[in-house]
Amino acid sequence: MRKALFFMLLVMPAVPALATILPDAPCQVTASEHSELASLVPGVLAEVLVDRGAKVTKGQVLARLHSEIEQAQVNAATARASADAALRQRRAKLAMADRTLVRNRDLLAKKAISEQDLDQLRTDREIAQLDVTAAQEQLNQARTELETARAALAVRELRSPIDGVVTDRGLQPGERAGDKPVLTVQKVDRLYAEAVLPTGLRATLHPGSRVRLLFDLPGLEPRIAAITLVDPVIDPKTDMFSVRITLDNADLALPAGIKCRIDPEPAS
Repeated sequence: MRKALFFMLLVMPAVPALATILPDAPCQVTASEHSELASLVPGVLAEVLVDRGAKVTKGQVLARLHSEIEQAQVNAATARASADAALRQRRAKLAMADRTLVRNRDLLAKKAISEQDLDQLRTDREIAQLDVTAAQEQLNQARTELETARAALAVRELRSPIDGVVTDRGLQPGERAGDKPVLTVQKVDRLYAEAVLPTGLRATLHPGSRVRLLFDLPGLEPRIAAITLVDPVIDPKTDMFSVRITLDNADLALPAGIKCRIDPEPAS
């Protein structure tokens, strides 16, 4: 039977063959991206800013843990990172040491001071330079600590990794965030229809093959769409492979999760 079907596929035109090889195959519509947001660190939820059905954008803050300690650390680190008075003072001393050294070089040429006095001025200038370097390093360290404190505060915010819709809210303010997802976000302006087909049909399907999809939910019009993925792996237990059909859903007319069928009539 399979050999006869293969022979028919070889001699029939490519487009009409779809009507033969896809006999009302069932499929499942899913979101093209699915993200379950969990906290990177343990803590108690302070607020959840969105509810189910809310449209969100990538990078948007959706929830926060209590972070009073982390905020205080950021404030203290900010104060230290902006305190450059010690650096400015030591730079002023270095500038004075430079001017004093220049003046006394002229005096040495006139025999007004000794070489030993000039050596002492050179040493004072080197010490002033080291003080400037130490003050700069301390300020750099304070700025690094500020970035660390800001990072510790940032991980207590949960941001959406994608543009999408909130489809589940797992925790409420006051509950402890751990392994359980706080929110689920799915990308539904583009959907996938997944179907599993016999291996004998694989040679006739390729990315770009167009099919018509029928939906089990009443009121939804059929859609013409293209196959975008033919699974390169065949399940040895079932002798089946999967295909993916991508659906444009910018109008959000199709709900993710519904069942569908691949129409045996070829797409026109």
